[in-house]
Amino acid sequence: MLLSSGERPLVWSLDRRRRFIPQPITGITSGRGDVIRVSLASGRSVQLSGAARVLTIDGWKPLAELAIGARIAIPRWIPHVLNPVTMADAEVVLLAHMIGDGSCVKRQPIRYASVDEENLSAVAAAATHFGITAVRDEYKAARVVTLRLPAPYRLTHGRRNPIAAWLDGLGLFGLRSYEKFVPEAVFAMPTDQVAIFLRHLWATDGSIRWDERGNQARIYYASTSLRLIEDVADLLLRLGVHARIKRVHKPGYRDCFHLNIDGADNQITFLYDIGSHGARGVIGEATVPKLNAMDTNTNVDTIPEEVWNTVRDLLATRDMTHRQFQSAMGTQYCGSAMYKRSPSRTRLARAADILDAPELAMLCTDDIFWDRITEITGLGEQEVFSVSVSGTENLVAQGVSVHAGV
Repeated sequence: MLLSSGERPLVWSLDRRRRFIPQPITGITSGRGDVIRVSLASGRSVQLSGAARVLTIDGWKPLAELAIGARIAIPRWIPHVLNPVTMADAEVVLLAHMIGDGSCVKRQPIRYASVDEENLSAVAAAATHFGITAVRDEYKAARVVTLRLPAPYRLTHGRRNPIAAWLDGLGLFGLRSYEKFVPEAVFAMPTDQVAIFLRHLWATDGSIRWDERGNQARIYYASTSLRLIEDVADLLLRLGVHARIKRVHKPGYRDCFHLNIDGADNQITFLYDIGSHGARGVIGEATVPKLNAMDTNTNVDTIPEEVWNTVRDLLATRDMTHRQFQSAMGTQYCGSAMYKRSPSRTRLARAADILDAPELAMLCTDDIFWDRITEITGLGEQEVFSVSVSGTENLVAQGVSVHAGV
């Protein structure tokens, strides 16, 4: 715990242009206070002090004053780590596949199962990094091929399978599928290796397909581990890809979680910069031209509709009528109806140019994604912590931008 250790690490903080910069923590205090759990439209859930101030389009506001439907700032992307630690590419590949389709349960052989020959080849090649030769087992009835990954030497007391020892060091050995997560070592990797990890992870329990009926791409990753899904969502932000978490309930089965990548622009970024290994990667390559030919969906990354209040104030100071403004925007005059929808960044940028308003232009290029509150639950009085960040006075806590010093 930082409070007792005295450590003061760097955190990501929004500067005046609302760009993320690294800033040091300068102090931490603790006390008692009411705690609120807030669920967001992205599927995330955070627990913060009711007194904590979060960023809204109208500035920093106490969380306790916000209602369902309010939109608050979360990272649009996460910058690269300042001092990245590389991992051997073979380890990156094997780790992704073992998290997705591997089995490393105690007192059982280490196995990997897949129906994709490209995936099987990738795992077999990566295993040689540990001196292991994969043994192929065919299971025609199950329509799957299993690779056993036996130790290259006889196991004795204190001498383990090198892959088992490696996974144990990462905290993954012996976990069931619903317990899996992304180890800290992956978050410390440079961004290009994060992309490799995600590309191979998507080849396991990911999905990329074109929905002919809906005329849209369907891209998601599925797991029974909510922690794994949340970890993958954070990693995607390193590549500027935003994802939403959806719980899928089926009677008689453990709940599954889907990490959905929506919006044509968002999907194109994913397919260009990450994609998938193997057969799903081929489908992804065929999907890109279809997405490029579409009118992009601007309903994913929008600015809260309250920004139109600023536009109205600017119109008054510029002595411009609403009819003139809407004509300049290239839309047919519709009175106040225009101001009832959240604008896309592109649409707001057009307004910023017409009104010569740098305060609007900043909202179109900042590092903020405006998430929507869907549920608020009081958790009673608990221990809470106050963090000081010199200069910017804010930090990202549990995936939400929070004003420091509260």
